[in-house]
Amino acid sequence: MKITIKLSVLFLAILSSHSLIAQDFSTIDSYSKTASYAECKSPEKLAEYLNKKAATDLEKVRAYYIWLTHNVKYDTKSFFSGNVKPSTAIDALKQRKAVCQGYSELFKALCDYSNISCFIVSGYSKGYGFNPNRKITNADHAWNAVKIANKWYLLDATWGAGYVDDKQRFKEKPTNEFFLTDPKEFILKHLPSDPMWQLIGCPLSIDDFRKNDEVVKKVLDESKNDCFSFNDTIAQFESLPEIDQKVNSAERSFRFNPGNYEIPGFAYLNLAYEVSQNIGPLYDQKKYKEALALNKKALMINERAYYYLKKSKSDQSKNAANIAKQNIDQLKTAIKSLKDLGLF
Repeated sequence: MKITIKLSVLFLAILSSHSLIAQDFSTIDSYSKTASYAECKSPEKLAEYLNKKAATDLEKVRAYYIWLTHNVKYDTKSFFSGNVKPSTAIDALKQRKAVCQGYSELFKALCDYSNISCFIVSGYSKGYGFNPNRKITNADHAWNAVKIANKWYLLDATWGAGYVDDKQRFKEKPTNEFFLTDPKEFILKHLPSDPMWQLIGCPLSIDDFRKNDEVVKKVLDESKNDCFSFNDTIAQFESLPEIDQKVNSAERSFRFNPGNYEIPGFAYLNLAYEVSQNIGPLYDQKKYKEALALNKKALMINERAYYYLKKSKSDQSKNAANIAKQNIDQLKTAIKSLKDLGLF
C-alpha cells in the first residue's frame, strides 16, 4: 500500500512539472495502453474503444495520447531515407509506425470522432540534427493543439513515444513531458510556423528560438504578456472554412518567417485545386460567364502559389511549382477560349 501511494504521488509530480493539468490518470492509462486489432480497424473504432473509460474530454485526450505513445513507433527508416511519403491516420493505425505527420493525423482523427476541437500544428523543432547556427527555413515537425473546456493546450505524441538515438534508432520511452505542456516549456523545443499556436502573449521570434534554453527562458520572462491576443486570433481562424484557414495561417506563417516559402505556396496550390473543382460543372450547365470568373480566380491563386513555390529550394516545392505553372498555362488558354466565344 505504501508503495502504491508513493508511486501515485510521483506520477502526479511528473505531470505537474511539465503539464498545466495535474490529475491521476492511472486508470485511463492502464486501460488505454492496449487495444486488440479488432478494436483498431479504424480511427472511429479505436476512439470508441478508448472512450469507454473516459468520462470527460480531458480523459479522452489523455487516452488518445497514451495509446499513440505506447503503440506507434517512429518510422526512422522512412525519415532517414529522405523519402518521407504523406502519412495519414489510417497509415499510422494499420502500420503502427509513422513520422510526426502520421501521429498528428491519427490524434486529430480520434479527437474529430469525439467532437473535440483539434488542429495539426506544423513548425520548427530542436530535435534530431538541430543546428543552432543553421538558418531555419522549412518546417520539420508536426504536433497538435487541442481545446479542452474552452482552453487550448499543446501536445506532441511523436516525442511522447520515445526518441532517436545517435545511431538513428528509435528508442521506445513513453513520457508525459509532451502532454498538455505549459506553452513556455513546450516552446523550448517546438516553434509553430504560425505564431498563434505558441499560445503565448508575446510570441518568441525565430532568432530567439535558436538560442539555448536559458536564454529563451530569459527572453520569455522579460517579454510583455499582452502584445498578441492568440485567443482572439484562433477564434477568428476557427470561424473560417477549412481551406481558408490554411491560407490564413500560411500568410501569417510567412510574415513570421519570410524564408519559408513552402507553407504559403502549398496552401495556395491546394486552394487553387479546390476552386478548379467547381469549374467543370459550370461548363456542363453552359454558365460560361461564371466559368470565366472562376477561371480568372483560379489563375490568380495559381500565380500566387507559383510565386512562392519557385523561391523554395526543396525538390517537393520545385515539382509543385511545375504543377502551378502548368495550371497557369491551361487556365490562360481556357480564359482565351471563353472570351473568343464572344458571349459576353
